[in-house]
Amino acid sequence: MFNIFRARRAYARVVLWVLVGMLAIGLLGTTVAWYLEPDRQPQGGRVPSTASQEAEQTETARLEELLTQYQEMLASRPGDLAVLTGYARVEMQLGELYLQEGKEDKGRELFEQAAEHYRQALAVEEDMQLRLELAAAYQALGAADQAEAELQQVLKQDPENVQALVQRGFLRESRGDWEGAAGDWRKLSTIDGIDEATKEFALSRLQAAEEKMK
Repeated sequence: MFNIFRARRAYARVVLWVLVGMLAIGLLGTTVAWYLEPDRQPQGGRVPSTASQEAEQTETARLEELLTQYQEMLASRPGDLAVLTGYARVEMQLGELYLQEGKEDKGRELFEQAAEHYRQALAVEEDMQLRLELAAAYQALGAADQAEAELQQVLKQDPENVQALVQRGFLRESRGDWEGAAGDWRKLSTIDGIDEATKEFALSRLQAAEEKMK
C-alpha cells in the first residue's frame, strides 16, 4: 500500500486545494494518494536535489520536535481538545514525511496514533471537520470501511459537504465502486453556489467514472 502512496503522490497534490486547504492542516498528501489511477502516476527516476532533501530533513526535525511538545502537553492536559487535535495533525504530517523518506513502518505507526487521537477528540466534542480528518487517517491506513463510515456520518449531517463528497468519491473509485463514485461526483457538480473550478473537477471525475461503468 505504501508503494501506492509514493507512486501516486504527485496527482494527489492536484486535489489538495479541496482536501488540505479546507482541512487547514497544511499537509495531508496521503489523504487521496492511494485513490488514483495508474495512468496518473508520475514517472520515476528523478533524484531529489540536495536542497530539497535538506528542506525535507529540516521539516522532519521540526515536526519531531512538535510531536515531543504535544506528548508533554497531553501528559499534563489529558483530554484537552486543542491538544488532541494538534497532536493528531502533526502525526499526520510527520507520517507523510516518513513515507517520503521510505520509513513506512514509522509512517503507519503515526497514522494509527493520529486516528486514536482523533477518536479521543471526537469523544470530547462532535466535529465534522475532525471526522473528515479521521477518515483521512483511516484511508492512509487502508481501512476503507472505517473511512467510508466516517464520511457517511458527515454526509448524514451535511449532505452537500464538499470535502466529504470528494473524499468518498475517490474512496469509492479506489474500491471499484464506479456507480457510487459517479453518484458522489454528480452530487458535487450540482451543489448550488459551488465555484466553477470545483464543478469542472467533479464533472471530469463523473465522466471518468461513467466510462468505467460501460
